[in-house]
Amino acid sequence: MSFGFIVVFVTAFIVAACGRQVTPNPPGLGAGGAPLGYVALHFDVASPFNFSNYQYMFIFNTSGTGLTPSTDTVQTNWAGYSFAVLARGNGVASSAELVQLVPPKAGKGPPGWFLPHTTPQQFSYNLNSNGTGTEFSILAQKSIFTSISPPPSPTPSPPTWKFNAVTVQPGGSQGQWFFVDSMGVGGPIDPQYVSPTLCMLQAFDNTYYSGGFTPSDPSAQIVSVEIANNPIKPTPCP
Repeated sequence: MSFGFIVVFVTAFIVAACGRQVTPNPPGLGAGGAPLGYVALHFDVASPFNFSNYQYMFIFNTSGTGLTPSTDTVQTNWAGYSFAVLARGNGVASSAELVQLVPPKAGKGPPGWFLPHTTPQQFSYNLNSNGTGTEFSILAQKSIFTSISPPPSPTPSPPTWKFNAVTVQPGGSQGQWFFVDSMGVGGPIDPQYVSPTLCMLQAFDNTYYSGGFTPSDPSAQIVSVEIANNPIKPTPCP
């Protein structure tokens, strides 16, 4: 896949740690500072975020298929795209949102979108969690990663997830993007990232480093992401 491939879908801490700073866990909180029943997400780039040109997102496969969400979407037909956690802005302000990515009912094509209702208590965004403008953080109640449409009734996520993190550039119209970087060695192209298995029934706090692809703009370059999970009742994954 070439760099110019257009991606289409519509959306709705101070301890040194391997070359970056992360927040210490507040008293009474679990892995990554996440309360019980929450996941904590941290996204780090090489230079302060440029929301005028880029959007930054985690993509999760919560379906249990074991596939990593890939930037080779033509070849994979968007396999593994279940939810996106998206941070975007206009250069003056930024915001974040959760989007369920809904596969087409028939044939091939990009997923549609569904914006689950969340409250500030369920989903919160910190634009500058490391004080240098290069890390944003999300606290999300794990229960909001529940497929709602389709089917019309909520469907709980399986216990194991896969993920990718990407930087995208908006295209010519709303909901169109170019992949600029990802966790893979090839960034927006091959070779692709292979996600570890995230057991969402267990507590963990893991930092994952990108493959080292260097976009022309360091504001688009992913350095690492941190994913932490604090389940209410930890149990082994099947």
